[in-house]
Amino acid sequence: MNDVAAPGSARVWSRPEILKTSLALGLFMVSLYDILISDLDDAVIRGVFLGFALFYAFAFYAGGQKERSPLAWGMDILAGLLGLFVAFYIVLDFENVFSRAGAITNLDYAIAACAIILVLEATRRTAGLALPLLSLIFLLYPLVYGQWLPGLLKTGTYSIQRVLTLQYLSPEGILGSALGVTIEYVYLFVIYGAILNRTGAIEFMDDLAKAMCGASRGGSGKIATVSSLFMGLASGSAVANVVSQGVFTIPMMRREGFSPPKAAAIEAASSTGGQIMPPVMGAAAFLMAEFTRTPYSQIIIYAIMPGLLFYFTIWFAVHWEAVRTGMKGLPKDQLQPSGKVMREGGLHFMSILVIVGMMGVGYSMATTVLVAIVVALACALVHKKSRAQVTLMNLIDALREGFQDSISLLTSAACAGIIIGVVVQTAFGLKISTLVIDASMGQLWIALILCAIVCLILGMGLPTQIIYLTLAVLVAPAIVKMGVTVAGAHLFIIYFGMMSMVTPPVCFAAFAAAGIAGANLMETGWESCKLSIAGLVVPFYFAYHPGVLLIGDWPGIVEGVSRAIIGTYLCGVGIGLFVFSDKDFSAPLPKPARYFRIALSLVGAVLLCAPGNATLVSGLACSLAAYAMGPLLRPHDRGQTI
Repeated sequence: MNDVAAPGSARVWSRPEILKTSLALGLFMVSLYDILISDLDDAVIRGVFLGFALFYAFAFYAGGQKERSPLAWGMDILAGLLGLFVAFYIVLDFENVFSRAGAITNLDYAIAACAIILVLEATRRTAGLALPLLSLIFLLYPLVYGQWLPGLLKTGTYSIQRVLTLQYLSPEGILGSALGVTIEYVYLFVIYGAILNRTGAIEFMDDLAKAMCGASRGGSGKIATVSSLFMGLASGSAVANVVSQGVFTIPMMRREGFSPPKAAAIEAASSTGGQIMPPVMGAAAFLMAEFTRTPYSQIIIYAIMPGLLFYFTIWFAVHWEAVRTGMKGLPKDQLQPSGKVMREGGLHFMSILVIVGMMGVGYSMATTVLVAIVVALACALVHKKSRAQVTLMNLIDALREGFQDSISLLTSAACAGIIIGVVVQTAFGLKISTLVIDASMGQLWIALILCAIVCLILGMGLPTQIIYLTLAVLVAPAIVKMGVTVAGAHLFIIYFGMMSMVTPPVCFAAFAAAGIAGANLMETGWESCKLSIAGLVVPFYFAYHPGVLLIGDWPGIVEGVSRAIIGTYLCGVGIGLFVFSDKDFSAPLPKPARYFRIALSLVGAVLLCAPGNATLVSGLACSLAAYAMGPLLRPHDRGQTI
């Protein structure tokens, strides 16, 4: 039986849909009660969210690839009910449970062990194997193999009771800060994104991107770039961006002439960039503000220039690819004037401005997003085109979809809490920082490369928020100890954590785009990695030059931003992503000269990143020499035939 009836008839609700909707509405009511009426204890609100997430994960996510048998269904429902029980065991008696240090009962230990097993399995079902496996490795560190490791990594002896106590019988571990900030900063934001989608805001942003970019060379690729940026303002997942946008933008790019791997790579890179572009950054901006105790208004100032540089490189990559293949823009009769699009839907931007404004003056994230939701609905009612979409049923569907999209984030946050708990209990973060500093031999560039590799590995397959929470306790302290600013260190881990989405061998955003385009997975992954060159290069610039983050005096800011812009472009030239002139396509340099120009470009990029006036002058000299080689050495420019 279909869940949605034919037009004009009453909607028919299936039992699973009724249960999903009931859970979503129940949790939303709890959240509203906590925000507007009575501030619930952290243990209560976290326990309720965890219980609902565990039940949903076991009820609606199968444990394997095959369709569930009646026995499997029964076992999963029992597991879901057990998840509710272990969560509400804390909710209903948290004061006694948390205060029983030294007198913890066997039932407490059994509950804690069940909770850990259920969280690991629920995360495996909803978010994949990577994070549960990593959490299990960390969990076994103090219990099994830590005491046998050499040197600094060696731990003392930890009993299983001590580990269980921290992981679930205290306000740390599973019920710790990772789950707390996900509930406070991410859950309502996901609901807000679902409401924007349901009320036509995302459709308006797509129309605006098409109106702005459609007439230029490679217009379809530029439309994908801008629309994915807009979509990233409302979504916390690069893969979700690819799936929702790519079904429209990738076929459009292919029709214009982009190859399947190129089209998929443009969408994957653009969607990933939405997670590092202010003001929202996939909710990572709010988490960074909380974690670093830095005002939100400062976070978006720090992140604006690196975010613009990311899209600057994608834009030029699309442009030069369009020039190389002789593409033209979309016909004007297929495009709406941007002014008309803004008149019909411009107020949809108002809720995003409300978030920036309210967070900038110090309102809590929860209050801010609730106000933004109300503003988004009011703006949708004002616009004639979206007015019909503001219905009670549409709002209920948005709450259900938002809750469903939050499940993997909630289970992943609880699972990441296991890692954070072990890091705190064993001082593992301090050990990693010391090892990175020792291995780098005091050289910042070595430390940054080591930290970047750790970020790329640990970030594989994780949502933006969980990437940040995990890396903030493992990697950021090491970079700060090497002299990088706190803002630079935390943005560094966000950038390289997110780059795992487009960096082989595991690049889920690229794989999702490749599936839509019918392209080779690894070829798309490498193309996406090339397009995301700014995400791999710019973090090194702002680590050495805080001016890129708009920190410091104006001369330092101008110098830092100039270094980053020129250096990033030189990197693009060096890897064949950009060129200096379209004549490089029609009249290429002799092969030895091309190789020398590539070497000059890459050396110039490295010199511009290194601090000091001498390296600045040398880097600029390399860039000028590389640019001048075209007119000087190109056969066509000397009046010769090719």
